[in-house]
Amino acid sequence: MNIGFLLYERALITGISLAAEMLSSAASLRPRLEQRQTPFSIKLIAPKLAPTKVTAGLRLQPDITYDDEQLFDILILPPMWGNPLQSIRRDPKIIPWLVKQHQKGAKLVATGTGVLWLAETGLLDHQVATTHWYYYDNFAARYPNITLNRQASITAANNLFCTTSINSQSEMILYLIAQLFGQPIANTIETHYGHEISKTSQQPFYQIGGQLQFDESIALAQEWMKRNLSHAITAQSVADHCGMPLRSFNRKFTDQVGETPHQYLQRLRLESAQQLLRDVGMSVQDVAEQVGYKDAYHFSTRFQKHFAITPTQYRRMVKAKTYKP
Repeated sequence: MNIGFLLYERALITGISLAAEMLSSAASLRPRLEQRQTPFSIKLIAPKLAPTKVTAGLRLQPDITYDDEQLFDILILPPMWGNPLQSIRRDPKIIPWLVKQHQKGAKLVATGTGVLWLAETGLLDHQVATTHWYYYDNFAARYPNITLNRQASITAANNLFCTTSINSQSEMILYLIAQLFGQPIANTIETHYGHEISKTSQQPFYQIGGQLQFDESIALAQEWMKRNLSHAITAQSVADHCGMPLRSFNRKFTDQVGETPHQYLQRLRLESAQQLLRDVGMSVQDVAEQVGYKDAYHFSTRFQKHFAITPTQYRRMVKAKTYKP
């Protein structure tokens, strides 16, 4: 199982370090026999073997160059600081190499301005993509054959994954970890790394196969659920708020989000509870009520089932990891 991170000038090191730690930690949680049978490898790839200058004046040492014939399962393209076209013009060999890797079955994951590498390959033509919000207009003008989704923080089409930020990249990595290693390992990684990922108001949006178009009514439903977590919410009440028949709402929501409204709501409640436990000094009972659970025991049971840790244990773990001056 080979994972590669592309190195180019002014790449954001946070687009490499956190994802690499999450993936390597997930791989180490596999049974020992599986680890021996399917070795896990992370490599840094650059045009030359000389150290590559990234952000903060740091230099990273590549493991291989684009002349290497090794094939990868997943390739991750971090965002770049400043004008991304300068880096793209400097390393043109990356583009045909990416096309070859994708043709051989590699999943390509690009974040923020890193999405421009995928756009330059032509692989995103007639597909849906997203990028950092600051570059929306320039991106749309430069790549008119790509459908830019300005609402989504994650898009996926034909093994091409685009994310808007480091936070959404981390959510995408969790999704891939679940695909590679199973949901229980993904839950464990989320438990230990989730407190390092700031949740945003923007919802992740998975477009598996790239056949679906973003629907504003679904974004409205997600936002309404988020604002009303402490209240009783049913699929019917959300459908009514969006002015849609229940059956149509359930079908469209599941198609676009990848979860039923009920599954999405439960995950939203638990992730919101996780954030409250991390950032706010509320009791477990108060946290439960804040996110829509009237019974603290029922809340704790669901939290433990989802994150493999109790709310109290999670709070202790996060506090123990807090850096102190």
